[in-house]
Amino acid sequence: MLLFVAVVGTACGPEENVRVQLTPDQRDAFQAIAAAQIDSLRPVLDSLCQASFADRVAIATDSIVQRRLEEETRLRTRLQQMTGE
Repeated sequence: MLLFVAVVGTACGPEENVRVQLTPDQRDAFQAIAAAQIDSLRPVLDSLCQASFADRVAIATDSIVQRRLEEETRLRTRLQQMTGE
């Protein structure tokens, strides 16, 4: 067992940076595969986006309204301090 660990330990040296150079045909094949995968995911992603759109708009609207209300409260407080009311 110790011999196995020693052999595996010496075989696992530092990682080498390997630069892979694709041929134009390989690059085209890779792009075709990637495009096919993206096209197959697009309907799923679009349906997820459509399903969650209303919720995301409501959350964003609530956030904007909340910030405006907080800003209004700060301005009213500052106005009261300036006028001495």
